[in-house]
Amino acid sequence: MTRDKRLVARQFSRAAASYDAAAAVQQYALQQLLALLPQRLQGHWLDIGCGTGAAVAPLLEKGTRQLTGIDMAAGMLQQAQHKYHNPQLHWLQADADQLPLASNCAAGIVSSLMLQWSENPAATLREWQRVLQPGGCIAVASLLPGTHQEMQQAWHAIDQRPHVNRFSSQADICQAIDAAGLVLTQQQQQCFTQQFADMSTLLRSLKAIGATNVNPGRASGLGGRKALQQLQHHYPKDAQDQYPLSYQLHWWLAHKPDE
Repeated sequence: MTRDKRLVARQFSRAAASYDAAAAVQQYALQQLLALLPQRLQGHWLDIGCGTGAAVAPLLEKGTRQLTGIDMAAGMLQQAQHKYHNPQLHWLQADADQLPLASNCAAGIVSSLMLQWSENPAATLREWQRVLQPGGCIAVASLLPGTHQEMQQAWHAIDQRPHVNRFSSQADICQAIDAAGLVLTQQQQQCFTQQFADMSTLLRSLKAIGATNVNPGRASGLGGRKALQQLQHHYPKDAQDQYPLSYQLHWWLAHKPDE
């Protein structure tokens, strides 16, 4: 069974108002991704999965003449539109797998922590390749398996239902890049870990960024106080008696070959 992308969009829309204050890993992932790009950019760029627009100012500073922020979550786009008013900016609510854009229209694409929600990364990347100009660049930050492994370990001791979102492996992503007709030029990965004083704070942080469980067969909600107590009992603690939550980050750059 596949995840419902409309559910993903609704969750992120609901989290839009709280997103910026809670999105520590998202900010770090984007910062490192932008550092991989050239100092000067040209032409029309797309920010796919733009969220509240965190990449807007850095991309405009790098010289993009036109920037289109694309997201499926209406709430995220509303937050972005409130923050930025610039004639070079355009906003588009759209499915990343079916972009209402002309082929070869973009000089480059940036996408930070969105591709991991794709059910078929190769198909998603083929669509991105379609709108990219020959010689154009794609820069992506995504998540790999092992993300939220502590949560998975704790829930596994309680029941067998899916509680942690699944992610494509690095090998599968590299295969999808190749299948989409793109040439991988650079990649790196890193584990980013947050620490929380208690489980309630940890779970609230996930809800605040919209990154809650969207797997088919999931239980609705946490199951009440008893489930929270069980989760806290089984959840691993670190040496500082904190509750860690890890993210396996994957950054990569690719380009569309010149015709």
